[in-house]
Amino acid sequence: MSGRGAPDGGHLVPLGAWIAGLDAAAIPASAMQAARLQVLDMAAAVHASASSAETLALLTALPSGAGPSTILATGKRVAAADAAFVNAAFSMAQDFDDIIWIGHTCHSAVFAALAVAEAEGRSSRDLLAAVVAANEVAGRVGGSTFFGPLNGQMWTFIHLVGGATAGAYLLGLDAERAAHALAIALAQPPFALQPAFFTPTSKFLAAAVPTQIGVQAAYFARAGMTGALDILEDRKGFWKRFAFRPLPGVLSDLGQWWAIGSLAIKTYPCCNYFQTACTALEAACGDRWPARPEEVERVVIHTSKLGLEVTRFAREYAGADAPLLTPVGAGFDLGLTAAILLHAGRFTGDQCEPEWLRANAAALRRWYARIDVVHDPALTLRVLDTAWSIDAGRAALKAMPPRELLRLARDYRGSYGSTLMASGDVAGWVRAAMTRLREPRGVAAPPPEHLPIYFPNRVVVRRADGSVAEERRDLQTGSLAAPTMPAVLEQKFLHETSPRLGAERARAALALGLALDDEPLARFVAALAPPV
Repeated sequence: MSGRGAPDGGHLVPLGAWIAGLDAAAIPASAMQAARLQVLDMAAAVHASASSAETLALLTALPSGAGPSTILATGKRVAAADAAFVNAAFSMAQDFDDIIWIGHTCHSAVFAALAVAEAEGRSSRDLLAAVVAANEVAGRVGGSTFFGPLNGQMWTFIHLVGGATAGAYLLGLDAERAAHALAIALAQPPFALQPAFFTPTSKFLAAAVPTQIGVQAAYFARAGMTGALDILEDRKGFWKRFAFRPLPGVLSDLGQWWAIGSLAIKTYPCCNYFQTACTALEAACGDRWPARPEEVERVVIHTSKLGLEVTRFAREYAGADAPLLTPVGAGFDLGLTAAILLHAGRFTGDQCEPEWLRANAAALRRWYARIDVVHDPALTLRVLDTAWSIDAGRAALKAMPPRELLRLARDYRGSYGSTLMASGDVAGWVRAAMTRLREPRGVAAPPPEHLPIYFPNRVVVRRADGSVAEERRDLQTGSLAAPTMPAVLEQKFLHETSPRLGAERARAALALGLALDDEPLARFVAALAPPV
């Protein structure tokens, strides 16, 4: 076995000890507030897709039988693992979730915690503490594989960890049992494949299946089942398969800073890398919103390498039919995202519905033909600023020798067909690097309470009349580090839940969620789900 500097017994041992020893009273108020906001955001994501025939079809595949935990889309009560599965699938369907540094931990953090808290009769405060714990542990396990063959939402394995962490905390497992819950969950980790993600509705299962497994793993651990506690670092273990270069140091700072403080909710149902492109596009159009594609000569979206690669993947699977006029295409092809926003004047869950996309296909294709998506290396370097503000991230960046960068480039090319530096980017990289070298760095300060995650975009709109408007945005409006976040959350929650719950009930549910510590959990859940 290869220890990779592992603590005695393996890296899962201290993670289990942290879960078992976590005291809700010791969690900072800011982290608990972030958990309240994340719960509300994910409930909105469920309701955004809850009227779609594609997601409702999932319900027919569930085993029959009642249970203690609630499916938010219908109000039906089922077994805890089944409720976690369905809620996570619905929240994934329109890509209307949220993110922390580092990972889309929300599906398992919220819905595993909610299902087990209901099943075990735990309080609202216990629920929030479990949500915090799941974000912290799952996010760090994801971060340990940052340099690996999967990234972003393709890190479906983090939901194994999120489900097991939330379950272990709420079941009151001791340190040993909690570590085994993680090990059992990770015993057969899913390796997400792009063909299943970018075109068919099997994408809905990306978080649902591992979340269900994680919940079950916690119950198995309580029953006495054991797992391989060295499964992360074993020479044939998790990191061997999921990391080109493991970053075990990312696991070491639990409780020193709170990853959930980096929460950023989506204002638009599309990739996190695209959120600032949408706000920049809205600002560039301003009060002269183009009514027809013919009013625009060209829209050029300058994005990071992350935004460009996601768009490339979506277009690769669309083939000659690009743009891919499905909810997945709408969320992962930046050109189509922009076309929807330009055509509809907004981008909400309504515009992700397959019926809407089909009805507006001709206009969307005309807009799409006028939009270019290009890479700006300076924007890619801006993405790294979040990592630089965290000790573990800073250490990983500093420890990356040129030889290792070349090896990583080869690995990414083999896994993704990606080039970290295309020939046309060289001049841009040189300019961006020189600009960065001239910027003073100084001593890095501790991470702020609300850590900003930067996925910048710059939009240039050239109108047919010769006028040009340009806007850049670095931080999405739904970030906890942005002053707009509370208003963004309220607008999103009410827009997506009111059609199904009614305006009055939706406002009541929002108020209950914002004061969740002091409210009975059953009352809050009843407000979130339609009556059966």
